[in-house]
Amino acid sequence: MRLVTRAQWGARPSKYALAYIGSTLGVKVHYEGSYVAKSRAAADAHSACAGRMQDIQVSHLANTREDYSDIAYNALVCPHGYVYEGRGLHRRTGANGTATLNLRHYAVCAMLGNSGLVQPTDAMLDGLVDAIQWLRNGGSAGTEVAGHRDGYATSCPGDPLYAWVRAGAHRPDGESSQGGTGGETTGGTGLARYQVTINGLRYGYGASGAHVTTVGKALVAKGYGRFYAVGPGPEWTDSDTRAMQAFQLSLGYRGTAPHEDADGVPGPVSLQQLLGTLPGKPTSSVPPYPGRSAFVLGKSNPAVTTLDGGLVRRGFTRHHAGRVYAPGPLFSENTRRNVADFQRSVASLAGDADGYPGPLTWRLLLS
Repeated sequence: MRLVTRAQWGARPSKYALAYIGSTLGVKVHYEGSYVAKSRAAADAHSACAGRMQDIQVSHLANTREDYSDIAYNALVCPHGYVYEGRGLHRRTGANGTATLNLRHYAVCAMLGNSGLVQPTDAMLDGLVDAIQWLRNGGSAGTEVAGHRDGYATSCPGDPLYAWVRAGAHRPDGESSQGGTGGETTGGTGLARYQVTINGLRYGYGASGAHVTTVGKALVAKGYGRFYAVGPGPEWTDSDTRAMQAFQLSLGYRGTAPHEDADGVPGPVSLQQLLGTLPGKPTSSVPPYPGRSAFVLGKSNPAVTTLDGGLVRRGFTRHHAGRVYAPGPLFSENTRRNVADFQRSVASLAGDADGYPGPLTWRLLLS
């Protein structure tokens, strides 16, 4: 186990004394739940993981709605398999959704997102098992391993990681990155050969279905037909990966190695930019986008109250007129500035952080 202590990653002091907990029924697995760049999984990117821990702690301490004592999780695991001490052993978590759920289980968070880096690496799965065993051996955690969504209405920890939990939370078998869904690369091509699931549909090498044909045709229509010796078909091949990679590069994504942002395997953001929609059945409970007319400076709309809920939940509330940011239906200048702060924190939104929510800002903020 490669443990990084609080002192080693530069943790701030807890805001309040952390509550002691003698034992739990087990551990619940979480993910970050927002955009995480695929480049964070690159072999040379580990030096940034301690900074990511600091960012997460700062955002949790600034969350006035939850009023966290500290970073909410007992431990976090980076894509390189290192276990970062959060609240630590024998400390009650703040992440499982309710006070009762926080008493029943510890919380371990994988540094995965709901877009970008959505597929756990082998090293991360090893690290998650290490973290669970650490909590069992040193924190008297029971044998249960569950997802955040078990017992609480949320999409956390994302479909790929939840499937791993449901399958028994085992270490990787060394033959495939997801215990049977295909390895990262094969045949020495250097191309990404793993799969992701978006709205219940699989994409990436070996995926098949009419939705794969739809992606190929859209890529041809965008001018990337040169990558196909034969027209796009229902099985995802290296041609689809190369064409998708070229499209991602045209959007300004960087890094073409497997698990980097322009590796040719779509995430929800690049797929929606290609197709204009996300096929399949949505797995999140995000309400429909109300349209830009709901967000007019100085005007009120019920959708603004929903928007404020996301800002408060994520801790983007530093702009306010009173003692604290007060959610409500008015789209004020403070609302706009808080939305802009959120947009700047997300790589896919940072280039146009004007504070006015579009469909992508709405989905990423509320998911």
